[in-house]
Amino acid sequence: MRKLITIFSLAGFVLSTSLALGQQKPDTLHLTVKQAVDLAIQQNLMHKVTELELQKKQEKVKEYMAALYPNIKASASYTRNLKLPVIFMPEGSPFGPTLKVGSDNSYTGGVSGSMPVFIYNVFESIKLGRKDAEISAEKVRENKINLAASIKTTYYNVLLLCKTNDVIKQSYQNALANLSNIQKLNANGMVSNYDLIRIKVQVDNIYPNLVQTANAYSNLLNVLKVLLNIDVNTPVKLDENELLSYNFEELVVADSSWFGRNSTLKQLALTRQMLTIQERIVKGSNYPSLVAIGNYQYQTQANDFNFSNYNWVTTSMVGLQLNIPIFSGFSVRKQLNQVRISQQQLDLQTQFTRNNLEVQLQNAANAVNTAVKKVNAAKGNVDLAEKGYTIAQTRYNTGQATLLELNDAENAMLQAKLNLIQAQLEYLVAKTDYEKIIGESF
Repeated sequence: MRKLITIFSLAGFVLSTSLALGQQKPDTLHLTVKQAVDLAIQQNLMHKVTELELQKKQEKVKEYMAALYPNIKASASYTRNLKLPVIFMPEGSPFGPTLKVGSDNSYTGGVSGSMPVFIYNVFESIKLGRKDAEISAEKVRENKINLAASIKTTYYNVLLLCKTNDVIKQSYQNALANLSNIQKLNANGMVSNYDLIRIKVQVDNIYPNLVQTANAYSNLLNVLKVLLNIDVNTPVKLDENELLSYNFEELVVADSSWFGRNSTLKQLALTRQMLTIQERIVKGSNYPSLVAIGNYQYQTQANDFNFSNYNWVTTSMVGLQLNIPIFSGFSVRKQLNQVRISQQQLDLQTQFTRNNLEVQLQNAANAVNTAVKKVNAAKGNVDLAEKGYTIAQTRYNTGQATLLELNDAENAMLQAKLNLIQAQLEYLVAKTDYEKIIGESF
């Protein structure tokens, strides 16, 4: 049996060594929160989708501009007349009642072209396309702000989960230390078996929380990796100093200048400008248009296929084509009414959005300031709870306190530390919401 164990152990060692040599562990990626945001803007897949949408809108503008260039096309045709066309002659004609024209074979080739001289809506369509591209550019900026906020929130959440795991781990270590101490005291007859059972139960109750927190930390770290578009197997190390050096301070609501930076309001303003252009386009349907046209044609007809003897004839023309709308069944007027109704709807939506954002901004500022008070209070409670636990531990070891008092002190210290983490999380979430509303990038 021992020989088999030895053989399996050696085989396992050789296998693990070969795997370690064949698969090198990737280097750990160290990230500050600023580096994480920059990396996400460079690599996040959904952000790339937004940037491609902007490129598509820019190409659409070029498509509109193509209408200003000449439109040239070539054509060619061959016709075989199974029966020649005829012309009906007047009565008494020497050619009889009908006269056949043309030949069995007809060949035609030509080039035609047109170029707009004045078409009002072409220029307005270009303006409309550019304004649409501006909206897409603003959406890219909005996506950067939202992505930065998401990265920051996730980054800090990971750090706080790590801190939570450390707090629970320390509580677990304290419980193990108390268990070891009580086992010694119980062996010497200084504490009852009841205390020994209670402390064992406490240790067993803390362990599942420790495992659950560690799992939540791992899962959230993987979410951050997905946002950064890096392999989930890549080790990532976040900078704990980002949280330690964070300044939890109250803030004052920004002045009205943030209206011009808020991405939602900017997109609504650009959309309003688009509707103004659409109104001009609808009105432009009543304006005349002028187009330059030209045609060059090369043709011949014959009854045989002796191409060398064909007589080819060329014709050409140039001219101007003027189109003047006169009556379109009141459709332009109805389209104009629709655009103006859309403008009224957008004005109301903009006012509602602005009022709603003002309330959200005030609420976010209040949440930040409330969280600051919670953080400061929680820090004081942690100091007091740690001192209380130390005193309770000393009193228990000297027989002046019960295990219940020691457990209460331990639970109070754990709760105080978790309350501090919760207050810090509330602050960071509220501060991120505030920055998103005022359009502040990282």
